[in-house]
Amino acid sequence: MNNKKIDFFNLSRQWTNNKNIISEKINSVLDTQAFIGGKFVENFETNFSKYLNVKHTISCNSGTDALLMALDVIGMKKNEIVLTTPFSFIASSSEIVALEGHAVFIDIDSKIYNIDPKKIESWINSECEFKNNNLIHKNTGYRVAGILPVDIFGQCADYKKIKEIAQKYNLWIIQDSCQAIGSIDVNNVMAGNHGDITCFSFYPTKNLGAFGDGGACATNDPALAEKLLRYRNHGRKSHYNYIEHGINSRLDGIQAAVLDEKLKLIDSFNNKRREIAAIYNKELANINIIELPKEVNGKHVYHQYCINLININREILMTELSNMGVGTNIYYPKGLNQIDFLNKDSRLKTNCPISDNLTQNILALPVWPELTKEEILYVCEKLKKALNNKIMLKKEVINSINI
Repeated sequence: MNNKKIDFFNLSRQWTNNKNIISEKINSVLDTQAFIGGKFVENFETNFSKYLNVKHTISCNSGTDALLMALDVIGMKKNEIVLTTPFSFIASSSEIVALEGHAVFIDIDSKIYNIDPKKIESWINSECEFKNNNLIHKNTGYRVAGILPVDIFGQCADYKKIKEIAQKYNLWIIQDSCQAIGSIDVNNVMAGNHGDITCFSFYPTKNLGAFGDGGACATNDPALAEKLLRYRNHGRKSHYNYIEHGINSRLDGIQAAVLDEKLKLIDSFNNKRREIAAIYNKELANINIIELPKEVNGKHVYHQYCINLININREILMTELSNMGVGTNIYYPKGLNQIDFLNKDSRLKTNCPISDNLTQNILALPVWPELTKEEILYVCEKLKKALNNKIMLKKEVINSINI
């Protein structure tokens, strides 16, 4: 193949393919001047609820705001503990800390990189006692309030086991599906239905991306839905009737119109990502110094396609691929358990060796849905070529490489 340039991510083809219809929708917003609230936001919320098969969608300004709203509305209090994953974007824990709670990091499953329910149970058994229907951390006296799993890279966490733990210890669940719109668990239940509240992001690079920031909370609980509606609008119950604390976090009409149109395409976008992943899985299957992502808990929608490098210098590999025109990225270069301000109380510090190791060896390949088969085969060809350059390999694997 001739030299190509394969961006790690690029929206230009998606815009070209859908420019006319999306421009028409944006012009409709401009013509009606329904910039905040109104029919475009209402239509998107209704259609997104139908897509997820949930009763209520409450849109907001971003995925980060969705997490903040969910945590505050569900009633997390100062010094309460939330069990969550160290392997995620910072927002899944920063909002716990923002509300003066404690994020306790439970290590991940080595196959799918989501929080490991067995390790949740192990931490509870060793660190806590259950009394008066409350789970209490013995060393600090803090109450464990809930679990916040993240459906990392587009695959649902093991909610069957997580729900069993939550029910056993009277914990709530907030599901972070910011990367997993359209994913389905092993029981054919779509992401958005596994927690008391589920949070979504519509950042432009997401599977369902706006033309700016945007987010949403989804819930099947009408009482939580009502609280979320108030919370996103300054705690307002009705016009100038403010009954509690809230924030200003509203999805604007233009973003809602864009999302409503792209929602019609989300399954085709996700299916294309799955097709790309299938090509990678086939072409890279026999390389014994990389581990490919595994689809375990239902339908994976591949927000990211990440490989785990074994005894490979990641920086050299990325440079080699860049020189051959292939863009890559790192998700994530540091675990949240390694960020000081997220670990306020040393008594709650945990060890997360699987996450720590993964941050040093994870590498994301291009997986945006407008890529062609030829381009994906080019990425595979150049990855194989780069791995044949033994300068990036550690001595112990030089003679055992299989590409």
